[in-house]
Amino acid sequence: MLFKLKQKTSPQDTAQFSGNIALLLAAVLVLVSFSLFSSILTWILLLVACGAVIRGAIYYNHYKHLPSIRTLNLLALLSILGLIYSALSAGLLFGMVNLLILACALKLMQMRSQKDVYQLVISLSFLIGCGFIFNQSIGFSLFYGLMCMTLLLSLACYHAPSNTMRKQLKTISLLSLQALPIGVLMFLVLPQLSPLWHTPKAKGAQTGLSEQITPGDIAALSQSSELAFRATFEDTPPKARQRYWRAIVMEDFDGKTWKVHPYRQKVREYQLETKQQFEPKLTGPFFNYEVIAEPTYQPWLFALDIAVPANTQSSRNIMQSSDFLLFNRQPVVSKYQYAVRSYPEALASQTLTKTDKQINLGLPEKDNKRTRVWVNNLRAQHQENDKFIEAILSHFTENPFVYTLRPDVMLVDPVDRFLFDNQAGFCSHYASALAYALRLGGIPARIVTGYQGGELIENTGKSPYLSIYQYDAHAWVETWGDNSGWQRIDPTAIVSPDRIEFGLQQAMQEEGSFLADSPFALARLANIAWLNNIRLFLADIDYNWSRWVLGFNSDKQRDLFKSILGKLTPDRLSILGVGIVFSIALLLSLFFLPHWLQNRLATTQRLYLKALNALENAGTQRATWQGPSAFSQQISERYPHKVSVPFSQLTQYYLRLTYQNKQDPKTTVLTTKQCHRMMRRHLALLKTELSKHKA
Repeated sequence: MLFKLKQKTSPQDTAQFSGNIALLLAAVLVLVSFSLFSSILTWILLLVACGAVIRGAIYYNHYKHLPSIRTLNLLALLSILGLIYSALSAGLLFGMVNLLILACALKLMQMRSQKDVYQLVISLSFLIGCGFIFNQSIGFSLFYGLMCMTLLLSLACYHAPSNTMRKQLKTISLLSLQALPIGVLMFLVLPQLSPLWHTPKAKGAQTGLSEQITPGDIAALSQSSELAFRATFEDTPPKARQRYWRAIVMEDFDGKTWKVHPYRQKVREYQLETKQQFEPKLTGPFFNYEVIAEPTYQPWLFALDIAVPANTQSSRNIMQSSDFLLFNRQPVVSKYQYAVRSYPEALASQTLTKTDKQINLGLPEKDNKRTRVWVNNLRAQHQENDKFIEAILSHFTENPFVYTLRPDVMLVDPVDRFLFDNQAGFCSHYASALAYALRLGGIPARIVTGYQGGELIENTGKSPYLSIYQYDAHAWVETWGDNSGWQRIDPTAIVSPDRIEFGLQQAMQEEGSFLADSPFALARLANIAWLNNIRLFLADIDYNWSRWVLGFNSDKQRDLFKSILGKLTPDRLSILGVGIVFSIALLLSLFFLPHWLQNRLATTQRLYLKALNALENAGTQRATWQGPSAFSQQISERYPHKVSVPFSQLTQYYLRLTYQNKQDPKTTVLTTKQCHRMMRRHLALLKTELSKHKA
């Protein structure tokens, strides 16, 4: 035989491969579901785990029977009722994603037929797409890409169980590489539409700063090396001592804890309802920059004083509050990019309303009696506000105050204990004590929390950017002066200037408490050159991914089209559309033409080999040294005319299709189907005449 029939697969092999496919699909479901852990109900994750355990038990022969249809239907009904109850307050997307995972888990338990395999693969594909809604970092993107490859591998194993795993991997890798250019092209040219829904807030997912602060809270946050946000500047970024990133203003104090004042919350709610923007006075020089914020599940945004949205898209989503904060219309649940313009000198040009003054002079009735007596004595000595403020600040310089990440817990009269007993604390201790003392002296004051500093990254030929981490969290004081307006006072800068100029790591070098709870954090090992280079390299990759891929919006798409077409007109956009369609068609042709030509050659060879096989069964075998023409001549001499003519004609078509590019350049591929039709006709005639001749 000159050709090899397709190898058949035994039932045992088929069952083995079916088990492999079930395990692959179970692994994809478990991994993708747990990557969405914060957005998935716990009992649904347990169902996913149960489905995977059942499949594993069947594969290893510890269990032989799948759950019955009646059992699965009852489980599905109870699960849907539970899901409806849980999802009523969580939003549509939350419910739909949980429902999809629930369906995948039940289908995994039920999977018996080819239809079930297809349904589960399609459902898992949608689930991976949902994963991109919640997790968009480059690490998760690679992970979800690997999950897609695993789905393709399971389909390849299902349809070709006799092929080796290496061949299957090669096939799906080639197909994925072929699809990549088309995917990139579609990403660049398809309209960047707004989402149909808002991503739900995950359970317990708040990260970073809180809307209330008790002295010591930020010290705990400063033990985290997680990224808070990045800021890319058009020109030279501000100096370290100017990098005060405003986030939340706290004006309500109960003697221990500072909170966002209820009045401010009501004003922001009213702004959201009426879409009314607060417009601060803008004076002096400014900085233009873009911020890429990490998910916080809170609406607060980060910016230098005083910031306003810098472009149309940012203006549509960002609101400005009366306490000079920026907040988004929706909680930030994924990486969020926005453009702002900051006026550092504009803070002093703002006004103080009666309501602002009343809020920022509010005091608790009791507690911290020693501080009250001390402030009253200072106020009696210094009637001028400036002198009074200097007297309070001199208390920090004349006494052995220490800046530490390990402050003692001060539950009773915390301001008294900090100012006169412990005299050691973090930024929130200093800010709380100063703001409280200023209010006791009749000066409006409030606490601002945010971040201070940032790691400057400067690459040749690229805009400089700052990476701000959670350990850069900071608190400072804003106080009002009749002649100076609002001004920033940071008592931490008096006690620990290194914290402001060089960052937290330098300030905590002697104490050794920087990221003490995260001994393997790369930021803690920055003094090791090669580890620091790896850290900066990974950070740069994540920055570029966030800016150019996740940040590719309609404005950047429009700029891309302008760089290609110049002025955007309907005619030019039409030409671009035709060019895109042509490019996709060309790419598809390049991908499928070799495969089509290979199939064409395989059909030609197969028909000719069938003719040789028929002659071999009749007693005539072609010698290995004989060419097609020589063998056709031998058949003409040996067999009657009714046998030799069909084979001679079939041989001519075979030679024409196999060597047409060499012998007849004018022959086109368009005649291939006609030639194959004639070859099949002559092959059938040959077999008929051979059977008569043999009889």
